[in-house]
Amino acid sequence: MELSQQIKEHFYHPQNVGEIENPDGFGSINNPVCGDTTKLYLRIKDGLVVAAKFLSFGCAVTIASASVFTQQIKGKQISQLLSGSDEEVIQRLIHLIENRLGEIPLVKLHCPPATVQVFLDAISRYLQKEGEVTLSKRIERLIPLVSEYYKRGEEGV
Repeated sequence: MELSQQIKEHFYHPQNVGEIENPDGFGSINNPVCGDTTKLYLRIKDGLVVAAKFLSFGCAVTIASASVFTQQIKGKQISQLLSGSDEEVIQRLIHLIENRLGEIPLVKLHCPPATVQVFLDAISRYLQKEGEVTLSKRIERLIPLVSEYYKRGEEGV
């Protein structure tokens, strides 16, 4: 299995590794396909993601996905990341990763969706703390919908 240069770069030199003390948003996932684990920590000010860090125990694509995703969401408004239909939001978030990692082997296409799920978990928890119950519930609904993207590698799509 050959990995793209972008995946190798983010695996060998991951960005934003670590924890944020007392994060505004925190999420974690154990990937149901492979068992990789990822924790995501967010610092949010006035709806803007000002810092994002992760810890991951997983393969090169899992680590590269979290590395590039944390780079892509920093400086973005949560409202911008979550605007549109459920499908548009999920696709936008997955594309933030996949458009920057080059070709991902079919057997590893389950890695970027797991990163998106951990982000949605962190954002949902943040919104609950902020009293944004309706939006938090919408985000919670998205988490299982992302699971459908795990199947892409199985179907050879």
